[in-house]
Amino acid sequence: MLRLLLRSTSLTHEALAIMCGVTQSTITRAVNGRGLTRPDVIARVLTRLGAPHLPSTEPIAALQNVDRGWEQQLNEAAADTVTRIRSLQDQAAPKTVLDTLEAGVDHLCRAYVHTPLSSLYPQISARRRDALALLDSLTHPDQARRAHIAATRLVGLHAHVAMDVGSYTTALIHADAARDLAERTGDSALQAWVCSLHSLIAYWDNRFPEAQRAAEAGLTHHTADSNLARLHALRARAAAAQGDVTVTRAAITAAEDHCNLPVLPGILGFPTAKIHTYAGTSLLALGPASDRRRSFSHTEQAITMYATGTDRSVGDLLAARLDLATAHLFDRNPEGTLEQVRLITTVPAGHRTASISTRAHRLIPLLVHHDTAPARWARELLIEFTRTPGPTPKTNA
Repeated sequence: MLRLLLRSTSLTHEALAIMCGVTQSTITRAVNGRGLTRPDVIARVLTRLGAPHLPSTEPIAALQNVDRGWEQQLNEAAADTVTRIRSLQDQAAPKTVLDTLEAGVDHLCRAYVHTPLSSLYPQISARRRDALALLDSLTHPDQARRAHIAATRLVGLHAHVAMDVGSYTTALIHADAARDLAERTGDSALQAWVCSLHSLIAYWDNRFPEAQRAAEAGLTHHTADSNLARLHALRARAAAAQGDVTVTRAAITAAEDHCNLPVLPGILGFPTAKIHTYAGTSLLALGPASDRRRSFSHTEQAITMYATGTDRSVGDLLAARLDLATAHLFDRNPEGTLEQVRLITTVPAGHRTASISTRAHRLIPLLVHHDTAPARWARELLIEFTRTPGPTPKTNA
């Protein structure tokens, strides 16, 4: 069907990708005979091309845990992003507009790590549209570069939004768009940050080799800020998911070696507490008792640092507590698990992102094997926690 559309119309691969709600590379692979193999992707493509509703798509959508309101908005925003980027022209913009835009981006990046997503999304969406529209009116090279950097960060924030509601396809569309924008700036540190987005998306979409390759690609870009530690930490986590002990341990060490680099604000930076969070997750995935003991140490350190820090990330604190709950269970300490689960399940629904729900889902079956009152109580709390809807959009922005 895709080949027929390309032969019989003037559609490009890019335009067809937007119509189908997938990336351009997915269309190219399909046309070249490597196929669309995931049932949810096939169903989405057919539906977007006008096929009758397929009953089999419902359980797939339920498994992905993507709210319908988010799905529609994110798809529209992804298509809008790509369309605007492709129509860029080199014209002029007042300095005050750029100053205001950059201040807004700084605020959103800082707020993202601790503000409920439903409250922040309308601002991110509006600023993203403003930044991409501004690129149509620039002539001065320095102004153009500043605007491209701001737009890259806003499109990257949109990718984070899509990830946090579990829509990895639209997250990837925005991450690809952010990469195109970052390349226009020539800013290697910004390009490294965009590589980290691709690694994150691939990791939570269970494409661990791709997550590792994206992190390693980011390390080829020169960066002198904390994103260097981020890329090593992402490499460690992806390698751990594949059982590669040697790479995991080496990458954790490399991340710790770069813990003193400057930290950009909010979602753009990678503070030391986050290094400990990722190290804890990575070591916990390896399995050996010695690694689990190190995981305990890193995770507890992360929780301590987030409890006292001024730029606390709610999501990373929840991730650390879920890792600590899991580590306690492996250590046959269901009471310690229950203590963490009680703290986790009191967090408002607005902070319960897709990755947090995934971690909670992974812990539930482990509790079945511990027939104790604390384990049963922790399991009931987590089941109820995962039933609660995550953040939902408050606007059609």
